[in-house]
Amino acid sequence: MHLQTVLPPRVGQTKELHVLVGKQQRYPMRLLMVRVPKDVAEQRRQNLLKDASRRAQPASARALTLADWTILLTDVPSKRLRLEEALVLLRERWQIEWLFKLWKQYGHIDEWHTTHSWRVLCELYAKLIGMLIQHWLIVLLAWQNAQRSLVKLAQVIRDTAWTLMEALAGQREFAAALRSIAQRMRAGCSMNTRHTHPNAAQLLKDGLNWSIGP
Repeated sequence: MHLQTVLPPRVGQTKELHVLVGKQQRYPMRLLMVRVPKDVAEQRRQNLLKDASRRAQPASARALTLADWTILLTDVPSKRLRLEEALVLLRERWQIEWLFKLWKQYGHIDEWHTTHSWRVLCELYAKLIGMLIQHWLIVLLAWQNAQRSLVKLAQVIRDTAWTLMEALAGQREFAAALRSIAQRMRAGCSMNTRHTHPNAAQLLKDGLNWSIGP
């Protein structure tokens, strides 16, 4: 079976096939396919060409052609994971990238103010410890809210870090400091609802929207 012959031709059309994957060991899997909108495919091709230029290598003609489809392989049975759910789950793989972006953009873990190697390492470890404390507080105080915004929660922690310092210095109870931070988090750290490009929490709650982007 050639992949090109089984791909769905119309935008938004989905298709699922049961296939065997592997040259020596043959594993039964589900092949999930959906044709994406033209603007999404063009954005994918631009990203492929840009990445190829950065690597000083030609872009694969096959990859440029297949940019018109989202193609997945999974061994999860359909009764546990529908095709539409698999497409939403695929998007979730980027959440870890957003976390690292949060650490870089707001925690500046990839920046330092010295050229001395040991001081750079010390500054890096200090910032990583700070990011771990920040993430621990988010998990402890707000992780149960699916509509939370990591960016807004991180801002609350930075704004209220002085309460933690006072608690560590013995000037207030640690539990009281945590309650104060949690109260600020509940006051307004929800993600903004987006209609054109719904955020991950919206997709998990409401299902797939075909304009979710490349």
